[in-house]
Amino acid sequence: MEYPKVEQLVIPIAGLGTRFLPATKATPKELFPIHNKPALLYHIIEAYKSGIRRVCLIISKEKECVKKLFTHNKALEENLKATGKTQLLEELNEVIDNMEFTYVYQNQKKYNGTGGALYFAKKFCGNRPFALMFGDDLCVSNTDVPTIGQLIEAYNKTGKVVVGAKPFPMEDIHKYSSLVTGEKLFDRCCELKDSIEKPEKGKAPSNLVGLARYVFTPEIFDYIFKAPQLSLHEYRLADAIQLMCHEGKVVSYEFDAKYYDCGNKLEFIKCVVEFGLKDNDITEDLQKYLAEISKPATKVVETKAKKTATAKKPATKTAKASAKPAPKTVAKPKTATAKPKAKKTK
Repeated sequence: MEYPKVEQLVIPIAGLGTRFLPATKATPKELFPIHNKPALLYHIIEAYKSGIRRVCLIISKEKECVKKLFTHNKALEENLKATGKTQLLEELNEVIDNMEFTYVYQNQKKYNGTGGALYFAKKFCGNRPFALMFGDDLCVSNTDVPTIGQLIEAYNKTGKVVVGAKPFPMEDIHKYSSLVTGEKLFDRCCELKDSIEKPEKGKAPSNLVGLARYVFTPEIFDYIFKAPQLSLHEYRLADAIQLMCHEGKVVSYEFDAKYYDCGNKLEFIKCVVEFGLKDNDITEDLQKYLAEISKPATKVVETKAKKTATAKKPATKTAKASAKPAPKTVAKPKTATAKPKAKKTK
């Protein structure tokens, strides 16, 4: 059976980015550079290579600067043409020329949460399926098919909502959605029976996490408000997905890609370093630099360890001295009293 094509993408990026303040006060974290591209551009290129041509960015007034990224800058382009550097913007300009960008403002006083944010794209999506990415989730495919393209292929075979999945260590599952899968439909794809959002530690049903990439049918908008509110105006997308799971309308697909959580400071830095190591122009120098800065850190650790060991030794000796029997300490005074007696005899 042939299903409607997935040719549109929604990316909610209206969040405040509090974990990266004060930097995000001036620059949206989605525009932070990873190597030589803003993080958001990696998402758009991934979508473009997967056949998507329409993009809806859910933004706030504070993030209007995002629009500049996907608009031609004639002065800059003329300067690059004059200096023979037009290749620097070739990839970006191809995206600008072949994709349609729509900007929707999220009114967080009306609807909030991941489900509430998505609802603002309902008019854009219409009665067509669409892909969903979150700005923090960067994926680098291990195959020729981009990550979202892998999920689109799963949708083309099933016609159902597709939740991107990835195995995680069990001790970290409480931070994510733990998936309960059913029958295996084909390689990497299973029926999704349930999705438990942020389960208690030690109570997750599996180590398979739902995150990063999704393909939705337009039905999802009906389920957003069927799910219970977490608080005033807050609707969670995970709860809407769970309702659809219970009705047999969802599959999971374990995508073949390296996942980076760029909303986490440490993971963001790791991502930047790893992307730098893939650049042949700088990888050798970067490797040398990383080796250099790791040496002093090792010496500091060794020095601290030695100081700690030295500090402990006197305490051990004192403890042993205090544990010695009293008679040995008394023996010296006895010898001292014997000498005066010898003098009196003379």
